[in-house]
Amino acid sequence: MIIFVDDMKTIPPRLLKDYAMLGAGFSLFFLLDPFNVENYVSNPTMPICQTFQILGEGVVIFFFFVLSEVITTYILNLPCDYSKDWEYQIRRKIPLYAIAITLLSGAIGQYFTIIDWGWNKWYYFWIDYDGNFSLKWYMNNFKQDLMICVFIAGYWAFLTNSRMKEYRIQELLALNEMIDSNNSTINEKADVITLSGESKESLTVSPSDIIFIESVANYLNIWYFNNEELKQKRIRSTLKNVEKTLSDYRFLLHCHRAFLVNIHFITHVDGNSAGCHLHMFSIDRTIPVSKANIETLRTTVSNGI
Repeated sequence: MIIFVDDMKTIPPRLLKDYAMLGAGFSLFFLLDPFNVENYVSNPTMPICQTFQILGEGVVIFFFFVLSEVITTYILNLPCDYSKDWEYQIRRKIPLYAIAITLLSGAIGQYFTIIDWGWNKWYYFWIDYDGNFSLKWYMNNFKQDLMICVFIAGYWAFLTNSRMKEYRIQELLALNEMIDSNNSTINEKADVITLSGESKESLTVSPSDIIFIESVANYLNIWYFNNEELKQKRIRSTLKNVEKTLSDYRFLLHCHRAFLVNIHFITHVDGNSAGCHLHMFSIDRTIPVSKANIETLRTTVSNGI
């Protein structure tokens, strides 16, 4: 069975691979030097040493992006979660990039200062030509890293969108798998109840025979089986009132503000990153599931109620 991603605060291994590829990409860029930019290393006469130094820069980038991820996940409580919407993804990425740029601007500058001048003069990165404390070199790095991060953010926006779609597909596959499992073991019929409208109309039915209930204006359209025959009944009432009567029957799920469905009659689920729809047994239509109720649907179906 496909397992959903849980809500625990973890750093997915694929993110570590992303950051490793990011560090390797920067190292390769500076090694190839396609734009003939000025090299960070002051001694270009030692190509082998220079190569290892640039590779070391890739390691620094990897380490501080992972550190930024740790801070964002465990301190800011914004873990990577592709099941959440774009508002959450943006709210998470902004502090992640801000932390990464702030740390890397100092770390990379400090790294090459130590390479060029040695450990005993590590502080040269933080002073001006007169020996006074200065953020001049740091701010130069910060501006460069900020420009580079714009391109990284664009790429990761594409990557995030792809993974959100991938999560949705996996979620739908898992739901369909659980639905197939539930459909193989149909529950016994519940007791017969009466759903009364605000006027004289009413419906006496077993809750387990109800396929779904749709709210339309001040009326409810109830689709149900009666002696294996598909029927529809319309009564004047609200979904809220009917839910009170059906509150003990947990297989009847409020999946949308206008729909109450019987999970035992769901044949399969489809959809995309914008939401999902339910296909019901013997009904030639789909029923929407609001984002707020997807988690409830998943839990209810997985419990096999």
